[in-house]
Amino acid sequence: MLVRHKKDKSTTSRPFNGLFVLALLCACSGTETEASDSSATTNPSVTTGLGSTDASTNTATTGAQGNTGTTATQAGPVTTGTPTGTGGPGTTGAGTSTGAGGAGTTGTGTSGTQTGVGGSETSGGAGGGQTDAGTGGTATTLGTDGTATTTGSGGTDAGPDDGITVFLAGDNVNANGPLDTVVENPNFSNGGHILVRPSPLTNEPNTKHPVAIWGPGGGSTPDYYMTLLTRMASQGFVVIGIRESTGDSVLMSAAIDWLEQQNADSNSPMYDKLILHRVGVFGHSMGGLSSEATALVDDRVSTAFLDNSGSFSHDALVNLTIPVGLIYGETGQEKDNARGDFNNPGNKGPCWLSMMRGGGHGSGPWDGAGANVAWMRWHLGGENFRKDAFITDGGDYTTGIWVTEYKNWEGWKNWNE
Repeated sequence: MLVRHKKDKSTTSRPFNGLFVLALLCACSGTETEASDSSATTNPSVTTGLGSTDASTNTATTGAQGNTGTTATQAGPVTTGTPTGTGGPGTTGAGTSTGAGGAGTTGTGTSGTQTGVGGSETSGGAGGGQTDAGTGGTATTLGTDGTATTTGSGGTDAGPDDGITVFLAGDNVNANGPLDTVVENPNFSNGGHILVRPSPLTNEPNTKHPVAIWGPGGGSTPDYYMTLLTRMASQGFVVIGIRESTGDSVLMSAAIDWLEQQNADSNSPMYDKLILHRVGVFGHSMGGLSSEATALVDDRVSTAFLDNSGSFSHDALVNLTIPVGLIYGETGQEKDNARGDFNNPGNKGPCWLSMMRGGGHGSGPWDGAGANVAWMRWHLGGENFRKDAFITDGGDYTTGIWVTEYKNWEGWKNWNE
């Protein structure tokens, strides 16, 4: 069943942080020709401009990287209540984590072009820190002679398939969560990648962190997207941003392999703390193509989310049965590819597509950051109440600036349903 939600266009659109013109790698052998307009557009947050491509020499120039905004920090201790209850070893406790931080600064900048791989792509800096105060989610465990509930650690009961609780923190997908984060540089596949994770990681028994792999746009690096990656990590995710996206699965699968090694290494801070049989892949522009390619060949991947992306051949989703979400900008060059992927009649898996009114090629990772986080909390974290935000009339991502379509969700159940 195909359901379309097209809301009253009188709804006021909120401004976007910038228009981005980024390269999409053709899944076929041809290349995309970039528009010749080299003008830059400036708004209060981001300045973007096109790089230049010398087709005869296949030479790329790289402009200055934008400054990533300073993310506000969280402060405030967590207090765990005194265990109470009768029967069984379960405990009851409560805890909150609150804090506030100053506003981040907004950076601007441009990156140059990438040639010889299907056109040019530019990215501007983005910033603006956000703060969050809130409480953790709940997880319920059964005692030997009774039931007890632990509140404050966050997470979702993993269900009968593996007996593991997913560690999640906070609940506001539009702001940073309560956890401190660290950035590291994992050494696999010649380096250049970044790891963003909570610090410290959980020590709760049978509780582990969800994992997501991010692909940057062509010609950009993963640190351009720190606003999104930090928000994910501050809510409990362990995220690797690969150094570049080439439209294939090589680096994303290598990132999962490396995390498996860390999860098995007793000397690693991530030892036995990661959920790696249920991984999310997501990315911007070319990174969306890498996400599709990885989902097709790596059975550890259980969901994919594409920001301003889609295959030129429009057939990347035909052989996928996992849930796939796609965002595209109203004026983005990727819109025909995103629509083509979604509308292919051969698709059998659950698909979700939404246009962001007023958005361009860079809308997804910044103004659509909340949708990225909510999607991963739903599919990896098991927060099934978030389904309504995506495929219910009047949901967070089916109204206002969001013009949404979805199909093949009848009979689909999440891993913990």
